[in-house]
Amino acid sequence: MNSNILINLSLAIAPGIIWLLFFLRKDNLPEPKKQILKVFLCGAIIAIPIALIELWLLNDLSALRLSSKTYYIIKGLFVIGLTEEIFKYIAVRYSILNSSHIDEPIDIPMYMIIGALGFATAENALFFCTEGFLSLNNPIILSLTRFIGATLLHALASGTIGLFLVLAFRNLKFRTILITIGFTIAITVHAFFNFFLESSIMKEIETKTGHPSSLYALAIVYILFLLLSICLKKIKKIKSSCKI
Repeated sequence: MNSNILINLSLAIAPGIIWLLFFLRKDNLPEPKKQILKVFLCGAIIAIPIALIELWLLNDLSALRLSSKTYYIIKGLFVIGLTEEIFKYIAVRYSILNSSHIDEPIDIPMYMIIGALGFATAENALFFCTEGFLSLNNPIILSLTRFIGATLLHALASGTIGLFLVLAFRNLKFRTILITIGFTIAITVHAFFNFFLESSIMKEIETKTGHPSSLYALAIVYILFLLLSICLKKIKKIKSSCKI
């Protein structure tokens, strides 16, 4: 039993660590390991209040007896997407973004990504510690699925917010608009990713099109991955200091 828990925990942690190492290579100047660990852990810790808030909101939402599609859209946008993206930002904002460690523009999306991967890793651990969930899923397949899907989505959504924070603080006149756009994109992408992975939606889309809706979810992730990668390369070339 103990060995199974250890294996499952390792599989839960692996996706976040692999993506963390991948994204860290995109920074011009290596960030202090202490700060990386601090932001990663803050992202993980924030998963606790997020889970409690989401359970409370989902309970109230279920009481409204909405149609399934309306329920999933509201759940994705305002319960999951909005809550997680705001709290991930708060975790990073108050753990690092006001410090002297932010010495180049790319640091902002990088630390947003690090915090998001901390949250995703905690979320993965929660899934992998639930015996009922694991009884329906092979842990190795689940780890791979989380690696190419949800874990990467969290990093990209927060990275997108970080990208627009950079734009906002280089264009103070449009600061509020740019930050709003960043959050809107992140929350919307997050919501539609979850929407296409809801079991009843998956069955409906597969019945109508013959294609699994998970393909749409993965397409969303990898389009955002491509766009964010291009933008990070451009931000990487900006040498000026960017403080918040």
